[in-house]
Amino acid sequence: MEFGTATDSSAPTGMKIIIIGPSGSGKTAISNYLAGQTNNDSLEAPATYNETKGVRILECERNLHGRGTKSLEIWDVSGNSSFESGWPAIMQHADGVILVYNPDKAGNDIEIGDWFDEFVKNNSRISDPVEQCLAFAHHSQTDNQGRHASKVPAKLKVARIGVVDTGFDSSSSTVVTQNFDDFLAKCSEVKAKKSKE
Repeated sequence: MEFGTATDSSAPTGMKIIIIGPSGSGKTAISNYLAGQTNNDSLEAPATYNETKGVRILECERNLHGRGTKSLEIWDVSGNSSFESGWPAIMQHADGVILVYNPDKAGNDIEIGDWFDEFVKNNSRISDPVEQCLAFAHHSQTDNQGRHASKVPAKLKVARIGVVDTGFDSSSSTVVTQNFDDFLAKCSEVKAKKSKE
């Protein structure tokens, strides 16, 4: 079935963006921020860590400069592989994938490659990974003092996926917003091209 056709009632009416990566990497904080579900207009470190069970779906609208307002579903996916049986349903109708990993945690750079393989490389909806995939190297510290640019994980480098360094510091909110809006515009363009095919 085609995305958004009258016969496909499970398809979201707007855009669907999946946020994935290892447990404890900052996916929920980024999802809440992008969906406007924080107490202020900044990316906030959680007071305590609460693992996402399966998936959380956040609905919001984003105003893309010069492109109007886009209705959006952000799917905040658990990093726990015990929910793997639900991944095919989560991938269905995806317009884009955001990879989030903590470059300061050992093994996250390798694990994010596995997430890339599962949700981007093996997903027929993601026809142009360079345009439909964004990666955040999300540092857990609350300031960017002494933070260095993260080494791009091997699988992302080969696929030419851009990696953006973020954290819970004040400047990261702007970086996340700008990169997300640019990414969303690219995903919207790919979706528009697909609908004309």
